[in-house]
Amino acid sequence: MDISVIITQMIKLFLILCLGYALARLELLDQHTKQKLTKILLHVTTPLMMIDAFYGRMNMLNTQQTDTSDSVGMLFLYAFAFYFLMILLSLILTALMRPSKSDKRLYIFMTIFGNVGFMGFPVVQSVYGTEGLFYAAILNSVFNILVYTIGVILMGGTAQASGGSIKETVRQIPWKKLLLTPAVIGTAVGILIFVCRIPLPDVIADTCGTLGDLTSPLAMLIVGANLSGMKYKNVLTNMRMNIYVLLRQFVLPLVFWFLIRGFVKHDVLASTLLLMSCMPVANTTALFATEYNGNETLASQGIFLTTLVSLISFPLIIWICVR
Repeated sequence: MDISVIITQMIKLFLILCLGYALARLELLDQHTKQKLTKILLHVTTPLMMIDAFYGRMNMLNTQQTDTSDSVGMLFLYAFAFYFLMILLSLILTALMRPSKSDKRLYIFMTIFGNVGFMGFPVVQSVYGTEGLFYAAILNSVFNILVYTIGVILMGGTAQASGGSIKETVRQIPWKKLLLTPAVIGTAVGILIFVCRIPLPDVIADTCGTLGDLTSPLAMLIVGANLSGMKYKNVLTNMRMNIYVLLRQFVLPLVFWFLIRGFVKHDVLASTLLLMSCMPVANTTALFATEYNGNETLASQGIFLTTLVSLISFPLIIWICVR
């Protein structure tokens, strides 16, 4: 992989992010508009991008007449293994950070759940194209399953301090939401098309591709707009968070790569998993912190800093690990 290609793509994404930041500061992208764009992103363009990724991969395999490393079942096993490893690394990293008892669960959550959708899809699509996006779509499906199960149990633990029980926390898991999120539905349709080799009319396939391509620029505009509301002085004075960000964005991906490279032989799949381990803290973290009475300020700081640092860590980690 030519590092100049990655740097060029990251510069493009960074410029779109800066545009989103500027539009928000100029109030051309206000809170109401941002919410509407987010809904379009989550309910329309992302599911169609998922379908396009699976359909494009199916056509590629039909052309190449090969099925290597594309067993959907095996890829889901890789995705679950990815998060199992991230859980282990999150426990180690959190133990090193020694946060307060009340913030410990939040640090674990931030480490496990990276921004594989808003940031992951644009980066992977830019660097590895349809094939990388195909792997990222499956990883995102597992993300949605785990964030609404393990994530709810983990963050819901803060409610236990105010009298709630683990049983009550488990009851809060939105089981229907697990199956009805647009991303999961889009992935399910994509898997059906891929496994059954269902051909789509060209006009339908092209429409999915065109609308799906809007996901990356829309996501980066929204990320930039979200960053515009942060107060820099308050963020940079939290030394524990600053150290955490450096460990999470630079050290953790290197350890992750060291652990998986001997087991994942397919280069693009391995590199996609590596990039996903570099993802900044998911925006979901702030939502969960608000819903379960967690440290909202700390969650916002984690999202802000890891997002900025990731623009440097992405190409650097790829340059070190993938040549």
